[in-house]
Amino acid sequence: MGDFIAPTDLAPFTTMVEAKATAMIEDAEAMAKLSAPCLKDLDKLTDDQKAAAKAILRGALLRWANAGNGGVVTRTALGYSETIDTSNPRRNLFWPSEISQLQDICAAADAGKAWSFDTTTALSVVHGETCSTVFGANYCDCGAVLAGFPLYE
Repeated sequence: MGDFIAPTDLAPFTTMVEAKATAMIEDAEAMAKLSAPCLKDLDKLTDDQKAAAKAILRGALLRWANAGNGGVVTRTALGYSETIDTSNPRRNLFWPSEISQLQDICAAADAGKAWSFDTTTALSVVHGETCSTVFGANYCDCGAVLAGFPLYE
């Protein structure tokens, strides 16, 4: 049983042994998680994002299940021959558009988080030898708080 899709989700579309469907689902989900790493953390995904991942996986799995079906027909008449190949050889599991859609799910999962960027630097203030802070006061009378160095000594 996969994280996003189960063999029963494929049953209305194709007749396949459950063990084969389970193995195909495991492979498809592993490949999807390589393409879109956010799919590894189910807790961060919304129900809509999980449903979208399920739809993408279902389409790829059904295409994979039907790959290779078809046949090759050769017809010959006099000096002319024709070969028709209606099979769909399996290439990559996911089409580039499906990989983009899976990555878009990750982009949506990461969107909207708060962030900050500190544009100030942590400057150390050096007070003058006669500044009130040197003698334990809570205020500066040398101007170092304003400029970072003593203005008045």
